[in-house]
Amino acid sequence: MKKLIGTFLLTTAVLLPSSSAFAASPFSDVENTKYAWAADAVRFMMEKGAVNGYGDAFRPDKTITKAEFVHMFHKLFPEIDYSKGKISEFADARRHWAHNDFAAVFNGEYVWPFAEKVGGIYPNYQFYIQPNKPLTRWDVMMIASIKTDRANQTLHPELQEIVNAAAQYKDIKVRPSSYYDNFSAYYPVLYINKTAAGYEYDGDSQGMKAEAFYTLTRMGVMTADHGYLRPAALVTRAEAVTILQRLYEAKAQ
Repeated sequence: MKKLIGTFLLTTAVLLPSSSAFAASPFSDVENTKYAWAADAVRFMMEKGAVNGYGDAFRPDKTITKAEFVHMFHKLFPEIDYSKGKISEFADARRHWAHNDFAAVFNGEYVWPFAEKVGGIYPNYQFYIQPNKPLTRWDVMMIASIKTDRANQTLHPELQEIVNAAAQYKDIKVRPSSYYDNFSAYYPVLYINKTAAGYEYDGDSQGMKAEAFYTLTRMGVMTADHGYLRPAALVTRAEAVTILQRLYEAKAQ
């Protein structure tokens, strides 16, 4: 399985003005408002054809769904296409308006780690991704790691480095797993166990999650506010376009 990348964090404090932060935006609810920090990202994403407004409004404070983010992501990175000309492998995405985006971004080896629910019996599993689910910052980070994975930007540090990196944040948990734990890629806990021989991943998909977190924070795509990465916070449209612009411009560290 490919390893995905990670931890994509963004906060309002992180989005304070930079030298280009106030590039013109065509939307009155972005320009000269508390969301002016996102103006450059809004303009960038519109130029790339990856986002639209709602008439003369952008609605920067509106939370974003998985389908909306995946659509933006695929528009920005059209070279990512794992569909092989087939429909989405997620049963609940096949008739969704974003079905082509889900097929391109997730088909193949990304189905298992990104499934929200798995039904059926082997070999006829049914995978569900919940297209209309509001996204958290951790969710966004994990999806963004698909791009770093494809671009060979994913970092593969020693586990001690990942543990040390997680310790810099007040809300990123690292601990051994238990039988009843949630091992989903969407669950913002890194299951790492310390043994006499050193650290080891403690469960499926933990290497993917850990390397996504490490890579995306090191690249500056996901950033913290006073030591908090806020993995469970819902992502707004303003944050989503800013994260995607950062991902597009990010270089491997």
